[in-house]
Amino acid sequence: MLHKQHGIFHLGLLLILATGVAVCQTFEVASVKPAKPDSGRYTMKGGPGTADPGRITYTNIMLRAILLTAYDIKNYQISGPDWIDTLRFDITAKVPDGATKEQFQSMLRHLLETRFKMSIHRESKELPIYALLVAKNGPKIKPTVEDGTAPAELGDDQLATVQQAEGRDGFPTVTMRAPGLIIETKNGQARITAKAVPMTKFADMLSARVGRPVIDTTTGLPGNYSFLLYFALDGPSAGDSTEPSIFGALQEQLGLRLEARKGPVEMLVIDHAEKVPTEN
Repeated sequence: MLHKQHGIFHLGLLLILATGVAVCQTFEVASVKPAKPDSGRYTMKGGPGTADPGRITYTNIMLRAILLTAYDIKNYQISGPDWIDTLRFDITAKVPDGATKEQFQSMLRHLLETRFKMSIHRESKELPIYALLVAKNGPKIKPTVEDGTAPAELGDDQLATVQQAEGRDGFPTVTMRAPGLIIETKNGQARITAKAVPMTKFADMLSARVGRPVIDTTTGLPGNYSFLLYFALDGPSAGDSTEPSIFGALQEQLGLRLEARKGPVEMLVIDHAEKVPTEN
């Protein structure tokens, strides 16, 4: 009899734990509304790892930005209707206490599925890519020396201090407080400031600048790197910049190069999504 009761107790405990896990995969309260026209720039605040882990406030947000966070993928990996970049929404939600990043991502996916009736599938496509390689004469950057302290979890608005006084290069002085990447543009040229970042993260940033996926194949460059990279902007905004293109700048300043190839890219394909979210 005692043995049976002991087994029942364990079964009840497992059911409680399972229920707790299920609850953690959904927001406790969520509001999703179309944003007002001309609401300005979009902002994403709160969630695990931020100063406000128990609540998210997404203002004037496009669905693409939510997909990037929910599925932990890159911009070029999303294939869907044009309106995921143009329609904007205001989203607020209460995050259960102690939710992990993975659970939070599951909550965002559930929100997309239930409120926008979104269905997706993954597939691999052969696409034009750039491979990030070490240049012929070797790299011109060295790994950042670790100081033994764990990096702080800072939001984008806390990553750096920007002083308006211009340095000799014409850009404001930037002091990075945590590992990361910042890109600035001015007078037809751009500057990338990197602090203790791996090549994989740098490759992700390059993808947005060169118009196709950049795959890190610099297997001989482990560790994290800090550097500045100056290059001329493409198109009408290039102006009279004397800086090289981003392709030339990589070789001249960092000892890296981009090689055009074709390769498999895992894609997140949106099969269906409703433009108007279900009511709160």
